[in-house]
Amino acid sequence: MRNRLIVYLILCASLMFIQASCKTSNVGGSPDCPKKSVEELQQVLRQEPHKDFEFFSSKVNVSVEDSKSSRSFNASLYMKPDSAFSGLVKLMGIIGATFLIDQDSFAFSNKIEKCYKRESFQSLTELFGTEITYNFAQQMILGLAVGVENIDELYPLKSENEYVLSNYDRKVVERMENSNLSDEEQGFIFFKYTINCETMHLKMIEINVPKDSVYVRIDYLEREMIETFLVPKETKIKIVSPDDSVFIDLSYGNTALNDFKEIRFSVPNSYNVCE
Repeated sequence: MRNRLIVYLILCASLMFIQASCKTSNVGGSPDCPKKSVEELQQVLRQEPHKDFEFFSSKVNVSVEDSKSSRSFNASLYMKPDSAFSGLVKLMGIIGATFLIDQDSFAFSNKIEKCYKRESFQSLTELFGTEITYNFAQQMILGLAVGVENIDELYPLKSENEYVLSNYDRKVVERMENSNLSDEEQGFIFFKYTINCETMHLKMIEINVPKDSVYVRIDYLEREMIETFLVPKETKIKIVSPDDSVFIDLSYGNTALNDFKEIRFSVPNSYNVCE
């Protein structure tokens, strides 16, 4: 009898553990957002559709606003995935600048001021408070999950209307949101990915860097189908830091895949280094 009781208790404990595991390994849970496993949603975030085409090009209307000014311009973007991308910036129909971003650095040539500059990604990392790399820039442009390739495990967060995953579990994320992190946790960088329940595509990325009081939010508001790839059509970026808040709007048009253009960047010998 005693042995049967022990076996019964073990079975009950095992079933409770299995139920708890199932509960925490699923996301969603409403008629409009049925439950999905974390593994299934990870596949959405870790997809690499840019491996299926060799060239990406688009015309982008860019609007940038901070506490000091607001400005808008048009840019032509030419990208060879996992290699480099370059383009032109036009102001009132006149080419005002050219730029090149490769695996190691970014460079631009200001044709109005007749100067140029080349910087490593470290300067952007220091500016935004989170690590900026070529992959980060490429993923953001293509509407992919920035930073996910450096995350070993993703955890579900409670939400009935969206699928939400983070690189830290719910309790740590709640401490971050309540400004109640330990000294060690202050050094963490928090990624939160929101997936649209209906389309099963990435909807939003939030990046929190508590140590530097930096918050970045990327909203992929609209996409369009080009061949078999849903590319961004409208993206909004919000960057909040102790120094200022920056709002960037990107509106894509005439997007094409495998419409090859030459990726080039040159600086006249007469140009000086921009201040």
